[in-house]
Amino acid sequence: MMNDGLMNDIRLTNLSQVISARWLGQALDPVVEYLLTDSRQHTAQASATLFIGLRTALNDGARFAAQAYQQGIRMFLVNEGSEAYLSDYEDVAVLVVEDTLVALQQMAAYKRSLYSGPVIGITGSNGKTVVKEWLYQLLKDDYVITRSPKSYNSQIGVPLSVWQLSDQTTLAIFEAGISQPGEMAKLEAVIRPTMGVITYIGAEHGENFESLEQKRAEKMRLFAHCDTVIEDPMHQNARTCAMVMRALGYDEETITHRILHQTHETVLQVNLSALVDNVRYFRSLLRPETRLTCMVKAFAYGAGSVDVSLALQRCGLVDYLAVAVADEGVELRKAGITMPIIIMDPEVSAMDLILENNLEPNIYSFESLNMVLQATRDKGLEHYPIHIKIDSGMHRLGFYHEQMPRLIAQLSEPHNACVRVCSVFSHLAGSDEAQFDDFTLGQIRYFDSCAEQLKAGLGYDMMKHILNSAGIERFTPYQFDMCRLGIGLYGFSFNNVTLRNVCTLKTTILSIKTVKQGETIGYGRHTTLSEDRQIAVIPIGYADGFDRRFSNYGNEVLVRGKRCPVVGNVCMDQAMIDITGTDAQIGDYVEIFGDHLPLMELSDKLQTIPYEVLTSVSRRVTRQYFYE
Repeated sequence: MMNDGLMNDIRLTNLSQVISARWLGQALDPVVEYLLTDSRQHTAQASATLFIGLRTALNDGARFAAQAYQQGIRMFLVNEGSEAYLSDYEDVAVLVVEDTLVALQQMAAYKRSLYSGPVIGITGSNGKTVVKEWLYQLLKDDYVITRSPKSYNSQIGVPLSVWQLSDQTTLAIFEAGISQPGEMAKLEAVIRPTMGVITYIGAEHGENFESLEQKRAEKMRLFAHCDTVIEDPMHQNARTCAMVMRALGYDEETITHRILHQTHETVLQVNLSALVDNVRYFRSLLRPETRLTCMVKAFAYGAGSVDVSLALQRCGLVDYLAVAVADEGVELRKAGITMPIIIMDPEVSAMDLILENNLEPNIYSFESLNMVLQATRDKGLEHYPIHIKIDSGMHRLGFYHEQMPRLIAQLSEPHNACVRVCSVFSHLAGSDEAQFDDFTLGQIRYFDSCAEQLKAGLGYDMMKHILNSAGIERFTPYQFDMCRLGIGLYGFSFNNVTLRNVCTLKTTILSIKTVKQGETIGYGRHTTLSEDRQIAVIPIGYADGFDRRFSNYGNEVLVRGKRCPVVGNVCMDQAMIDITGTDAQIGDYVEIFGDHLPLMELSDKLQTIPYEVLTSVSRRVTRQYFYE
């Protein structure tokens, strides 16, 4: 399906006419590629971005126009009366309308009118985002898909989603949610779906509707111009997706194969909304000016570095990312990550990659310093950002206090102006344990002394940071200029605060059989049954990260809300569980860890830490990302 080639060339004059705007300022007429409603989330090309000052009962987004201007944006859409926020700028084009929300929806509807391919519109009370993401995974090999990011399904989120349509799009999937009567008609005009999908409609968010019937009738308005409307009476996500695939013309063999692959396998589900909410919690403990680095090394602790980093970049709450080695940083750059990235363990052989990809190396010894100095001089660079590590008591990597004069002298040499210290930092050895608090405070004092000596000796300012996730919660006054967030991203609090679980490891039941009393289970015959039991096989083993120490009643999994013990030895690719009394069926989900089986419980059984369990989930396990 080819489009008309117009969606990538929408200009400001086009939009001005569509929304009947009053034009102020310069006669700028660039292509408008991006719409921005929150200046904190600006990551796109400024010259092609239109900033929209949405007005609410409590605020006027035009108040933040100055911040958008400082980021290079020169096109603005504001409400009547709000143009004064831009009166100091002469090099801007300002569109003025009665209602910027209505204008946003009109612009998105205009762009939708230029698209001639199929559009799937999804609504319901529960399951919208899951069905949308499953359809994307099922269909992405056959279509260039534009879909709602996160759970963008509101009066603002829907037009922002639809605006993503491009001349390359061959299938669009958008979700729509409403909170009161009259809203869906506005969203229908923006999405104008050709195929409708209804997920479960229940009482959730129904306070503004007189009845469930009225709520359903309002949601059905999304399908006013649909050729096909799909609703599974059982409200099962997999069945709904299969029905959509049939409507798109897929044969049963393809549908069965893809649905089984999507839903009946071992997967690590990563809730990116929960991840961002956890960032917000830790950010709430910091001063507004304190910067935040998120650690995404080791495949983002097993969660998937690219998708996690993209979510962190989009949320606008994070200032830096940090990885262990150069290859990890290069992967993020190739995926579109533009944020500063610190390389914690730069290798000699990777210096060209580091510099070519604008990655910032950690300097932890004179050998590593000389390596970076030589590489930056060879390329004729000036003031390339580096980060100096202090060994304050971890005794792993870093400079000692007595090495500061030599370090200052070397960095101060004129021919070493090829680098500039961006930050100085250290690692805490036991910030999560109260028994080490005196040691931790000693580390902080030692680090601060080294950092201040370095700053005074070099004669310029630099960021200081030492707090990790536990440190942010337990030693908040020592946040200095920046903090580093790692395991806290995934819902681990060291002050017993309830955070959101991010990662859920799930698999399914492959087979079920009755095994008689006296029989043994698995390799080595280590489990002998004392009575007849129902034994299920699940497709997860130690090659997937399901530790062999879980064998023979060493762990439990969750099936239909009941804990079921692991029996027999865990194999490389499979494990056996006792499901007696659960009424479980082949294909049922099995939770390994997640909302109902905390990751900490597994790590305690292994006498290790959650980091190890999470990072042990092998890359052959499919990662599924969603916002909810």
